[in-house]
Amino acid sequence: MRIVIAEDSTLFREGLASLLTDAGHTIAARVPDATRLLDAVRDQRPDLAIVDVRMPPDHTDDGARAAMLLRAEHPHLGILLLSQHIETTHSVHLVSTGSFGYLLKDRVLDVDDFLDALQRVASGGSALDPEVVSRLISINSTHEPLHTLTHANATCSP
Repeated sequence: MRIVIAEDSTLFREGLASLLTDAGHTIAARVPDATRLLDAVRDQRPDLAIVDVRMPPDHTDDGARAAMLLRAEHPHLGILLLSQHIETTHSVHLVSTGSFGYLLKDRVLDVDDFLDALQRVASGGSALDPEVVSRLISINSTHEPLHTLTHANATCSP
């Protein structure tokens, strides 16, 4: 599998590249920011992009925003957000598109499970950290019309 890694931490980016190379994957590009991520995917046409949510240039949700652009340009590209932070604004849409994963860095403890998740995402499936799922569900449920009812409004009198 050909992979682009977008991570601003040099140590983490190089460690991840080494792990993936040892597992038999090809690293098509290693980039430190969202702008270079877009260029690398356009130039290299990888099977999968591993993207940190917060990275330069703004250090906010640049990686997630870049993932949204990549999804629009490359609908079949596997995209794995790998982050210390849960970003929900863009993730809600990405989850529904397939070929998407979102794992929290500090919860990826088993290398084999991580590699399986990459394969699932690259093959059109999904891989979601339970904490991410919980946050996405809670955000969606707060927008349900029934949540606007108060307890008094919800009870019916005979």
